[in-house]
Amino acid sequence: MYDNSIALMRDMSDAGIEYRSDTPLEDDNLIDTIRVGWEGSALPRTTILLRINDRGAHLEATLGTLGAGKRTEALELVNACNANYRWVMFYVDEDGAVVCTSDVYLVPEVAGLFGIAAVGRMFDTMNEVYPRLREVLA
Repeated sequence: MYDNSIALMRDMSDAGIEYRSDTPLEDDNLIDTIRVGWEGSALPRTTILLRINDRGAHLEATLGTLGAGKRTEALELVNACNANYRWVMFYVDEDGAVVCTSDVYLVPEVAGLFGIAAVGRMFDTMNEVYPRLREVLA
């Protein structure tokens, strides 16, 4: 497991943030995976996957699947969201899932600070945007 993953998990534990690591500590994977779940005032229980390598983390969460005939409306909606949010991006994948992503520079010295901030920013943004997305989700 990468040093930045270990530092992030330590700092999340210290902050009382519940998470689950899919990567054993002694593993030499190319990518470590950590999961953090949360439910907001508008957002149903959602899990962010943090996929971490030695330089950073890619955060990803699926917000739901498109309703029938909603692809065009969904694409317009996620494009509008992407114009309004700088650090978080939304897209519709080929299977019709609405996905939220973010990338963050993550070295051991700042892994907790940057990682926790990125997770918080992503959950806050999804909580804010979800009521608008709900119109296009099944």
